[in-house]
Amino acid sequence: MSESIEPASAAEAARELARVLLEQADALDLHDLRATGAIENVRVQARALADAVHERGWGDIFLGIDSYDPDELDDLPLGPDDFDDPADYREIVEGGSLDDLEELGEPLLPEDGVRLSYQARYDYVVTDPEAFVQYVRSRADEAQNDEVIDDIEDAQSAFELLCYLDGLGSKEYESFGLIPGGGEESHKVVEFSLWDLDPTRRDDTYPY
Repeated sequence: MSESIEPASAAEAARELARVLLEQADALDLHDLRATGAIENVRVQARALADAVHERGWGDIFLGIDSYDPDELDDLPLGPDDFDDPADYREIVEGGSLDDLEELGEPLLPEDGVRLSYQARYDYVVTDPEAFVQYVRSRADEAQNDEVIDDIEDAQSAFELLCYLDGLGSKEYESFGLIPGGGEESHKVVEFSLWDLDPTRRDDTYPY
């Protein structure tokens, strides 16, 4: 039996980030190239921390420790952090009207009702990329979007579509008394799957 691979230490990465922040703090207030250098040094170490955290199964949208691709920002839903006044976000959730969101005439969610949440992590290993991509392509019409098949370029993009087709968020249960209350998903290539880690580490690796 092969030895379990130990993920990078997030604690050590955090301490190094703290050291870099203290070292570069004064330069961040400057108005010359020293500031850009300091910003880059902080960004690189922050990325190292994000990578270490990801190896342990955390990060991304769940913890906000990672940064988004600027090209993806327009696709992200509005959240509490997008408003200066928390009451504005609550107004949207409760169906109130903001100047630019007057079309929301009724609450998105009922005030009453048990709030349920499901979080999980399932890892897979691609053993035959060609067969896997072909399988997902054969099911692309289930997405009811003619353009989605063009997005299946490799195993990773095929996996993202498969998660959409078979995932809990793609199902409808309204007629059975269960309505969606919002959802976030994360798909990524990870260095370690759960079964690469020892049992103790697995307990701390979801959601990522």
